[in-house]
Amino acid sequence: MFIGLAGPTGAGKTTLAHRLAKHLGAHLMRDPFVDNPSLPKLYAAGKTRPVALALQVELTFLALRVAQLREIHDLLSHGTPVVADWSMAQQVIFAHTTLPPEDASRVRETCATWSDTAARPDLLIALTAPAPVLARRIAHRGRPMESALSTDYLEDLTRAFDTPLHDYASRIIRLDTSEFDAFNDEDVSALLAHLPALERP
Repeated sequence: MFIGLAGPTGAGKTTLAHRLAKHLGAHLMRDPFVDNPSLPKLYAAGKTRPVALALQVELTFLALRVAQLREIHDLLSHGTPVVADWSMAQQVIFAHTTLPPEDASRVRETCATWSDTAARPDLLIALTAPAPVLARRIAHRGRPMESALSTDYLEDLTRAFDTPLHDYASRIIRLDTSEFDAFNDEDVSALLAHLPALERP
């Protein structure tokens, strides 16, 4: 079983992925954002970000995520379930918010090429929340690289994730994390009740 997550910054992907992995006895695969050295520069640049910088960020993420997909494939082939706090949907949607249309399309096409041979989630959990909620969470966790993210940017990002995602997984569940609480055992148990059908024979 492979579960991926998608959603804007601050939606709660890592928190939920951690809880699901613990309940399911799955390997947790975390987004490799800390390994992308250009990401803090991109966030700091805001809307004035140079195209070359944005492209560098997206291509670095693509390389990191393809490497993780290979690792996920190996884990699944040995019977180890995986929960990832990201998905290839992240790659494509963020590219469309940071790059000119022609470059974003190239990223999408490249992702589609890799997706034909890479591990594909059995379930994609798409998270969202209103931009002010995202902003409060981002401020609370206090990552310096995220301090320049504006509410306007988060609103644009939230709208970008409100898009069909069936190219990226066999099944989609959408959750508004201003209502669903990943720290609440009842909410997590209700979500887990939907998962047994995903178990492979």
